Amino acid sequence: MSGTRSHSLKAPVTEALIVSHGQPSSPAAGEWQLQQLASKVSLLLPGWKIRSATLAAPGNLERELGSCEAEPFVYPVFMADGWFTKQALPDRIGAVRVHQLKPLGLHPGLPHRTLKMLRREAEQRGWSLNSCNIMIAAHGSETGSAASDCAYYFAKRLRGLMPFKKKIHTGFLAQEPSLSLVAQVSTPRTLLLPFLAGTGSHLTEDIPNALAEGGFKGVLLPAIGEADFVAELIAHSLTTARLGRENFDPLNLQHTASGGSSDAVDVPPAFTKIFCGETSGQCECSQRPIFSGFGFAASLLEKLQKRVSGKMRQAA
Repeated sequence: MSGTRSHSLKAPVTEALIVSHGQPSSPAAGEWQLQQLASKVSLLLPGWKIRSATLAAPGNLERELGSCEAEPFVYPVFMADGWFTKQALPDRIGAVRVHQLKPLGLHPGLPHRTLKMLRREAEQRGWSLNSCNIMIAAHGSETGSAASDCAYYFAKRLRGLMPFKKKIHTGFLAQEPSLSLVAQVSTPRTLLLPFLAGTGSHLTEDIPNALAEGGFKGVLLPAIGEADFVAELIAHSLTTARLGRENFDPLNLQHTASGGSSDAVDVPPAFTKIFCGETSGQCECSQRPIFSGFGFAASLLEKLQKRVSGKMRQAA
């Protein structure tokens, strides 16, 4: 029977559900935006079935979960790991078995990719990033500290990556210090980044109103959730979660998945792309200590893919 075994290294279809808050005032618009993001993630993860649902669209989350054939990964497109991810989302999921990941706002690569984006924004205006002031606009909460903790942690990480460690001012819509107050110290070269998952009334109304009240002088950027690298970060998180569930060992080419298959695990390119967006590991921030471990793992996985490809050609 030696000639009947397939040499395909393709893993079974893996399912993921990308979830966001959505737009309560316009559920259809929020659903469409999230579907566009899910489509981008799907292109990065061949063989996966990527679904999407917002909490604002009545019943849609439950319908999508009911369509899953196996235990799906659930990725929350939220900026904080607070009430929505720890209570609202689990309550909606109910008894359905899922593997819920940490939200977008806590992705380790988010500050690094954001720094590159801010540098591009500055250069497009003929400025150097060192000459700019950076501000963060976040939602915050009057009932708990999780939202502000995540925003402050993100700002701290971002500041640590900047050459001169400039202070990053953070203002909130729902708590102190208010965004209108923080806006008062802005300059014409202030880049203000909304620490929000997507568009909606917060971005189109609340933030502009607060900035106008504070006499903001700088540039309001799109929400971080709209950045072109977000799909890559989500794809990376999903791939990492799947490999972790299968006890994947990048040092062992004889890795056996939890299902007992001796076939190698398919590792998509999205996983080997390190947080700063470079596959070679030779970017401006790859020498920072926080990057050393991930860059090393990415290098190992790239070598693994080449060796697996070679084995496939030999088997053919």
